[in-house]
Amino acid sequence: MIDVVDASQISLDKHRPTVAVEFLAPTKESSDIETTNLDVNYLVSRVESLNLSIYLGVTATYVTGTIKQLEGSLGAGSLKEVVYDNSVFGLGPGLLASFLMFEKNKLSIHINGGGNVVIYNKNFPAGGERYNFMWRVGPMLEYLIAASNSIGISYHLAHVSNGQGVGAQNPSYDAQGVALRFSTFF
Repeated sequence: MIDVVDASQISLDKHRPTVAVEFLAPTKESSDIETTNLDVNYLVSRVESLNLSIYLGVTATYVTGTIKQLEGSLGAGSLKEVVYDNSVFGLGPGLLASFLMFEKNKLSIHINGGGNVVIYNKNFPAGGERYNFMWRVGPMLEYLIAASNSIGISYHLAHVSNGQGVGAQNPSYDAQGVALRFSTFF
C-alpha cells in the first residue's frame, strides 16, 4: 500500500541521496553523440527562503558516436570537414541546484541546473582534452511515493566542453534528453 504523504512531512535533517539515469542525444547535425549518465547526488544544504536545495555528487558517463569538426586553414586552402569516432567513459564530481517552483500534495515541479568536471579515459570530443565541463539545466516533475522516497522525470539541455574558449582547442557538443530519478532517505 502506498502512503499518501505531504512533502512538508519530510525531515530536512536526513540525508537524501538521489540516483538518476539520464539519456542525452545531440542537438546539432555536426555530432551524432549519444550519452548515458548515472548521477548519484546527496542533499547538503537547503535554503528555505529561496526554495532551493543544493546537492553534491558524482556522475559516471558513457559516450558513443561521431562528431564532425573543421580542420586546416581557410587561407591555406586546407580547410576540410573530418569525422571522428568518440567512444569514451568518464567520471567526475558535480554540484546540482534544485529550485522548487510548485508543490501540491505529492507532486512538485523543480528547475534543476548544475555542472560536473568530468575526467575521461581518452581525449573527448576528439581533438579535445581528457577533461570537460558538463553543464545541464531543465525542469523536473517529482512524485512523492512515501515519506522516505520519491521518483522524478526531467528534461535537460546539456553542454559539454573543456572551457578553453572558441576554436579547435575546445571541441564541444550540445545535447538534450531525459533523466529518470529516484530518491530516498536513510
